[in-house]
Amino acid sequence: MKRVPSPTLARVLSAAVTVLTVAAGGTQAVTFGGLNVTPRGPQNLNLETGATDLPQGGTATDSRGGVKLTAARMQLQPGQQLSAQGAAITTRQGGTLKAAQVTYDLRAGTVTATGNVTYNDARFTALTAPSMTLNVKTGFVTARGGVKASKPAMTGAALAFDPSTMQAMLSGPYRVNQGTLRADTDAPAGRLLLVFSARSVVRATEDPDSSNRNRFEPYLR
Repeated sequence: MKRVPSPTLARVLSAAVTVLTVAAGGTQAVTFGGLNVTPRGPQNLNLETGATDLPQGGTATDSRGGVKLTAARMQLQPGQQLSAQGAAITTRQGGTLKAAQVTYDLRAGTVTATGNVTYNDARFTALTAPSMTLNVKTGFVTARGGVKASKPAMTGAALAFDPSTMQAMLSGPYRVNQGTLRADTDAPAGRLLLVFSARSVVRATEDPDSSNRNRFEPYLR
C-alpha cells in the first residue's frame, strides 16, 4: 500500500527542494541586474522565486554608476533590487556611505540607506540622518528626517548634495556655524544654498534663485 505524506510533511518537503545552496566557490562573481556580485560564502538560491540569499555577504560593483557596495549579508531579487545589511558604499565621487540596512532599487537607480546612517567625503564629515538616498545616475546624495554634520557644523530638516557642481541645499529649520559662516532659520520653507571649493564652503545663499531651487527641490521632497 502506497503511503501518502501528510499535508504538513508535504509542505516541508516542498519547501526543502525550493532552496538550492551553492557552497564554496565564494570568490566566483555573478552578474545581477547590471551589478557584478562576488559572494563571500555560499549562495542560497530559491528555485521558486529566483531570489538569492548571501548569508555571509560579499561585494557588489556597478561599474557604470561607479558604485561599490560591501555588506555582511545580501539578498538579490532578480530584476528588482539588492538588499544588504551591515553595508558600506563608495561612490564615483569618493564618498563613503555606511548603514545598517541598504536597498538598491535597480529599476529606479537609487540606493536607500537606513539605520545608523553616516556619510563622509571631502566636503562633509560625519553627515548623519535617519535616511539617505544615493541617486546612482545623477550622483546626488540626499539626507532626510533630521540632518547633522560635524563639518560643516550644521543641522537641518533635509540636505541634497550635487557632487558634480559642488553645491548643496539645506532645508529648514536649519542651523549652520562654520568659520565665518553663520546662517539659521526656523522656517520649514527656508532654503540655504552652500557652494564648496575643494574642502571648504566658499559661499552660502539664503535666497537661492529659481534655477537652483528647481534643481534641488525634487531631491528634498
